[in-house]
Amino acid sequence: MRFYAVRTDAIQQTHRALQQMEQRRRGSSRPSRALRVAQLYGHLQCRAKGGCEVQLGLRELATSWHLQPRELRADLQDLEAIGWLTYRSGPAGMRIQLAEPAMEGSAPAVPERTGLSAETPRVEAPKPSASGEPDSPDESLIAQFAAVYNRHRPGSWPAYSPRGSALTVRLRRAIAHAGSAEAFWRCLEQALSGMPPFWRRTYPQGRSGAQCAAGLFCVDRHCAGLGVEFWHVFAWAQASGVGVASAANGSGNPGDAALPQAEHDFARANRLLLWDGHLWRGQGVEALKLERSEKRRLAELLEAAGQGIPGAAAEQYAGPAEA
Repeated sequence: MRFYAVRTDAIQQTHRALQQMEQRRRGSSRPSRALRVAQLYGHLQCRAKGGCEVQLGLRELATSWHLQPRELRADLQDLEAIGWLTYRSGPAGMRIQLAEPAMEGSAPAVPERTGLSAETPRVEAPKPSASGEPDSPDESLIAQFAAVYNRHRPGSWPAYSPRGSALTVRLRRAIAHAGSAEAFWRCLEQALSGMPPFWRRTYPQGRSGAQCAAGLFCVDRHCAGLGVEFWHVFAWAQASGVGVASAANGSGNPGDAALPQAEHDFARANRLLLWDGHLWRGQGVEALKLERSEKRRLAELLEAAGQGIPGAAAEQYAGPAEA
């Protein structure tokens, strides 16, 4: 059995990156935590063969490492905020895509005080091509995104002048979720024209075009850790009446109607139920109207994904009586 050591300079770089996050940091501020976060990232690197996406059972890994699932979830949230990975939750566990950490001396890994949730993507400035024209599919995709953004952005948002391809991973995930590039561009147009007043007037003050563009691929704080369908670009498009399903195929069904049933149920469970540390709590009138058996089913989906305590749903919603 081989033991893989974590490099000392990797621990130092992790510690510095965590320190730069200021109030957006989710986990402990103790210096020793950098060792655990670096160990988790190294573990994921070993599992991500050939750059493949990693599927992770958060609860199983936490049990193996003798940690609480919330501790590993906080580590993942910090690693995403740093810009070293992206992830989404699902009924089968976490699906994680790694990004290469910036080397020391390159652009900072975390933008300064963006004010976004833990899903704020990193914005770097890689080297431009000598000709000034996009010289790769990634750069072409970013250039097209910049063109749509600048054409449809509200006047209060600054123009976006891409200097790299840091948004490429999220752009490709968004296009895959929308069903096609054309469907995503329509969602983007609607999101930019239909964003809430706070994001239109207050958020852009003092921020760059790159930071505002990155905000389209984030979620509100109460949706932290949820999937692509909760990103602002889709949530705002849906509020404008153009969801993923309608943008992709002309149907009138916005939102997560285009999701597979399992992911639809998981998104619904996250919207209607919240673990308060002791019990599952319903959120909103729709949750109050749920049958006890349906509450249990949805809560057990969340428990299977690492939320709450295993078995709590079965105990809380046992019996035929309505909650």
